[in-house]
Amino acid sequence: MNRRSDDLRAIRRLAAAWRAGWLAGDVDALLSLYAPAPVLMPQGQPAVFGRAAIRKLYRAVFAAVVIRSRGRVREVEVSGDWGYFWSTYSLTARPKAGGRPYRSRGKSVFIVRRQRTGAWKITRLMDNSDQPE
Repeated sequence: MNRRSDDLRAIRRLAAAWRAGWLAGDVDALLSLYAPAPVLMPQGQPAVFGRAAIRKLYRAVFAAVVIRSRGRVREVEVSGDWGYFWSTYSLTARPKAGGRPYRSRGKSVFIVRRQRTGAWKITRLMDNSDQPE
């Protein structure tokens, strides 16, 4: 095997772990996938800087809704210690308090970086839906 193939597989595993954490509503699992100074750029909101702020956002989301989704990684690329993947998704967010579910389709871009430990971590994540809000 060559290093590039190993890196591409590692980034795909990161993508799978992110999806599993999201579907499980597992804030700690998700945060473990982020680099030390990440930036999350969610649709319709200001950028969220750092793990503590991302933790607060994810806790609020998972306290309010249950997420069900389907997704597909569309492309993975790596160059040295940097890489990215982008994916498409369709999701339903069901309010835990009851009420009408929210549905969305969209795409996400993840910029990843190899850490000193050799692990790939998310440094930037941008998400947007295919339809207007």
